[in-house]
Amino acid sequence: MQKSSLILAVCMFVNTVVFCPVNAEEQAGYTVTGDMRGGVPVISSLNTTKLPAGRYFFYFQAGTMASGQPLHVPVMVVQGAKPGRRLALTAAVHGDELNGIAVIHQLMRSVEPETMSGTLLALPGVNQTGLVNNHRTFQSSKGGGSQTDPNRIFPGTLVSGSPAEQYIGAVWHGLLKDNADTAIDIHTQTTGSIYPLFVFSDFRNKKARALAFALMPDLIKNDTGEKGSLETTYIEASIPAVTFEVGRPKVFQNSLIQRAVAGLKNVMVLEGMLEGQLQLAEPAPFVGSSYTNVQAQEAGTAHLKVRLLDEVEKGQLIAVIVDPFGKESRRYFAPHGGRVLSVATDPLREAGTMLVRILH
Repeated sequence: MQKSSLILAVCMFVNTVVFCPVNAEEQAGYTVTGDMRGGVPVISSLNTTKLPAGRYFFYFQAGTMASGQPLHVPVMVVQGAKPGRRLALTAAVHGDELNGIAVIHQLMRSVEPETMSGTLLALPGVNQTGLVNNHRTFQSSKGGGSQTDPNRIFPGTLVSGSPAEQYIGAVWHGLLKDNADTAIDIHTQTTGSIYPLFVFSDFRNKKARALAFALMPDLIKNDTGEKGSLETTYIEASIPAVTFEVGRPKVFQNSLIQRAVAGLKNVMVLEGMLEGQLQLAEPAPFVGSSYTNVQAQEAGTAHLKVRLLDEVEKGQLIAVIVDPFGKESRRYFAPHGGRVLSVATDPLREAGTMLVRILH
């Protein structure tokens, strides 16, 4: 039987959630693989401009494990009743960074298609292999096992390359590139460290700068970007984007999650997707253009003398390392003034690992 002859044209409307698994020939805005997972259709492509107003849940098949089992990325869409901008949100590009998942879930529950303009596309769990393996990297069995930072290989590839590059290529080309006018990639610091509410933004892009302030963070870094990151790849594709850092890994920090949701709604006001008055953070975010990692010069136990967001002066004592017997082995001082952007949360430090990061 030809695929085009198999049509499932039944749409289910439950609490304004719309499931319409139809084939590509009906031009529904997505291409189904024919699979279902927990009652949710699995798709291989998405065009949000063709979706009627409503809420949509999909799984996107981004790759296949060596066992032959598919790798499915969850996809959420809220299509507004009126046309407008398309905002794309991503979380857990690094698999140990979880706050963004809760941010997306709460935001998507709180907006109504009837009162929204444009399209809100969200991927609450980009790096499925990292999530399952409790690790920031993309995990592959190729060559006996490999780990790749997925936020250094965008836009990936569709025709060749490593398993990680093909996975990222499928996500970029099948979901993200053609469904966004603006984008925010949500992260946290990595395991063993913490950020406040913090934004990387390339101020050379005026909209990216406006996004950074609309998110109402504690700190902003005017940053030219990192080749292969999702943020930089968006900007290279003429899609304004920022990286939104929300706290620490492997936990849900409810106070930061609520602030991040408020910031994203403020972005939606900026974009004309929601009605309301654009808010400004009070006090205004501290903005820097560079940061310095103060690193441990020898292994030991770290006792930090500063806290997140503290203002520090050049020469100020910021950390002490002690040996296994508790004897002080080295003191560390701020190399310049600025604000504490990140600190180690794991007291056990190897030589070369970060103690304190200072934004200036």
